Amino acid sequence: MQRAIHWLIRHWALSTTLLLLACGALGYSLAAPAPPREIRIATGTVPDSAYTLAADAYAQRLQATGFRVRRVPTQGSVDNLAMLRAREVDVALVQGGIADPERDAGLESLGAVFAEPVWAFLHADRGITRLADLRGRRVAVGPEGSGTRVLALAMLAANDIGASDIDALPLTGAAAAEALATGAADAAILVSARTTGTIATLLQAAPALRLLDFADFADAYAVRLPFLSAVRLPRGGLSLAADLPDRPHTLLAPVASVVAHEDIHPQVVSLLVGIMQEVHRPRTLFAAEGAFPNALAQDLPMNADAERYYARGRTVLQRWLPFWVAVWVERLLFVLLPVLGLALPLIRFGPALYAWQMETRVWRHYDTLRRIEAEAEATREDDARAALRERLAALEGRVARLALPVTYRRHVFALRRDIAYVRAQLAPGRAVRTAGSAQDTGDA
Repeated sequence: MQRAIHWLIRHWALSTTLLLLACGALGYSLAAPAPPREIRIATGTVPDSAYTLAADAYAQRLQATGFRVRRVPTQGSVDNLAMLRAREVDVALVQGGIADPERDAGLESLGAVFAEPVWAFLHADRGITRLADLRGRRVAVGPEGSGTRVLALAMLAANDIGASDIDALPLTGAAAAEALATGAADAAILVSARTTGTIATLLQAAPALRLLDFADFADAYAVRLPFLSAVRLPRGGLSLAADLPDRPHTLLAPVASVVAHEDIHPQVVSLLVGIMQEVHRPRTLFAAEGAFPNALAQDLPMNADAERYYARGRTVLQRWLPFWVAVWVERLLFVLLPVLGLALPLIRFGPALYAWQMETRVWRHYDTLRRIEAEAEATREDDARAALRERLAALEGRVARLALPVTYRRHVFALRRDIAYVRAQLAPGRAVRTAGSAQDTGDA
């Protein structure tokens, strides 16, 4: 072990380089891998739905950053969660109240992005005034795999109406509006953050169709379905010119969240949350500016990197550098930090170690000189002293051949003076005066 230490010190430059390379390799192995170049996003099948529009907005910005984006059509939130669990998509929008932390273990939320009001339209002439009156009726509740269907059945269940107690029509959007218009449906329960298209058409069908106002029952629904919150639709909110709607309404709304796998790359999380803020920060009919995205009231655990982003914002590098440049620099810093942590003390003590190494090449010959001096003191025989003079000459030859920088040559000259002193003591007819005199002279 001691020989190995001496070798490392003697070959300081080589050992330092090896240590720095080892630290760099360790840092590289511990550094997070680079983000994937492709991201798969679940999108809706309805072109103008809030989910489809949001997914398209995300995809466009990701593509502008340099990602390849693959859009995967789905039937809605239930289908989105299933595809996330099967790892068929990387990112998806999910309606509040649909996810289950146990069933969907391994999935995390990146934040809520918008409210999705429940729009319950009823035929005004069929004696229907609230959801409890829908027993035995034909109700459009959305297709299988959609969050609309799950939420509609949950709200009916809160009124003690099971799925078998109604004629559940797998219709939503324009198809549900047409069924209401033709009388094929008595009611339709829609979940939509968009107020144009189907919603506006159905509101214009008043007084034949009536939008259910949940003002009297909002608190009761919130107790039974905690993921629902009351939102206000003001009079004229859709159109002041057309006075649409012609009176204010209280609606119930879950929030849609962006969901991803728990092992999603941290830098992709930062990029996505930044995109979500850009897309969803503006004011909407149901939210003030800056209300979304947020980390409130999530069905699934919040992603830790997303929480840090909401608390602190982007890193300095991501704020000032293009995304992929910031990724490269952050990974490089992760590799260099352990290298610098080791290099700085090595650089600091390097000159001292180097000086010790150079001087040791001279000092180790003093051991031989001390032994010759001690043997010369102990013997008076001419033959033995002649042999000591030969050993002394060999030692001087080795010292003369030492290749040292000019700065350290003075130690060689000092050692040669001490050798000359011992040689003088070994001259025929002379005796060594004191033991250790060469050491004293060398130390001087």
